[in-house]
Order: sequence, then C-alpha cells, then structure tokens
Amino acid sequence: MTEAEWLTCAEPAPMLEFLRGRASDRKLRLFVCGCVRQTHLNAEQTNRVLRVAEDIADGLAVDKERNELLEALYDPEEGIDAIHIDLLIRSPNTRWVDERVADEARVVGFQTVPFQSLNHRRTEWQKIVQSEHARQTTTLRDTFGNPFRPITFSPEWRTGTAVSLAQQMYESRDFGTMPILADALQDAGCDSADVLDHCRGEGPHVRGCWVVDLVLGKA
Repeated sequence: MTEAEWLTCAEPAPMLEFLRGRASDRKLRLFVCGCVRQTHLNAEQTNRVLRVAEDIADGLAVDKERNELLEALYDPEEGIDAIHIDLLIRSPNTRWVDERVADEARVVGFQTVPFQSLNHRRTEWQKIVQSEHARQTTTLRDTFGNPFRPITFSPEWRTGTAVSLAQQMYESRDFGTMPILADALQDAGCDSADVLDHCRGEGPHVRGCWVVDLVLGKA
C-alpha cells in the first residue's frame, strides 16, 4: 500500500492488512469499539459493553465486571450477541478486526434495507455497506493517523492545558473540543500541520484518536 492509497482507500480490509504486525492490540480494539459505537448510539447494553471493552484495551477492566457482562450476554432471555462477546474476550488481530467491522457494515445494511426486500433492493444494500466501509476507514485513519508520516511529538507540546483537554475528551468520549486542543498545542509551539489540521478537521474522532494519544503518551 502507498501513502496515496492509505489516504483515499474506502475499504478497511487492505488498510488493516497493511497494519498487520504494526498495530498494537490496544489500537485495534479501540478501532473496533469506535466503529461499533457509531452504529449503536442508543443501545444501553452495547454502550456498557463498549465501555468495558475500552477499559480492557487500556488494562483497566475488572474481571468481575467483564464476567457479569458475559453472563448477561449468554442469558437466553438476552440473546447471544457475537460481536459483544468478542469485544470482551478476544485478543485483537487484524483478521479479527476485519471480520468484525465487515459484519458491522452488513448489519447497518440489513437495518436500513429490510432482509425480505434484499432480492429486490440488493444494489441499495450494497451502496449502504460501501458507505459504512468508507466511514470505517475514516475512523481507522483517526485511530492510526498516517503511518507513512510518523509524527515526532515534542514533550514541550504537552502543556497542562493540552493534557487536561485531551484527558477530558478521552474520558468523556466527547471530542467536541478538538479545535481548542489545536489552539493549545499551537500556543505550546506545535508546528505540525498534520497534528493541527487533524484537530481542526471534521472528524469524527473516537477513543484512540492518534493526536489525543500522542498528547497523553499512549501507544
């Protein structure tokens, strides 16, 4: 894969293949969580699973809470949701991530185009799945940045203001103050157009965003 392909690719699979052996388990898990979070905004149980999965990525999850969630998911009355269980128990790798985000894109298609009408509206369904794949690549680039141009992040840019803003966004999962973070970094002497443009761009941003991770010293 070339840099131009990375920046324009609309399918996550080749990008994930390029990341094979380069991406940390934490980043891969947070990428999946980011994709799922964008398509399950109002599902209480899903949000709970995602919070625990994100804590697992950061080594913060408590076994008791994870096991309680797994018990609930395996309850016949609750039903078994494979992607939820995977988020809680699987060790990420690029193939697993590719399978999960591909399934998520198909789910979005099925939710939008009724299954019984797929034979008559397959083209519409395929367009929706392609659109979801494109959105996933945006999330992937938010998580991993541009691997062809790694950023050397100066410690001087990690001012109290910048770290506080990044930490608040990371914990709240609300990235509305990214432009303010750009201002704080610029005030601290950051002259990286990639960093500043990403903060001021349209987003969306998810937990694991490469700029926020750089400010917080996460890998």
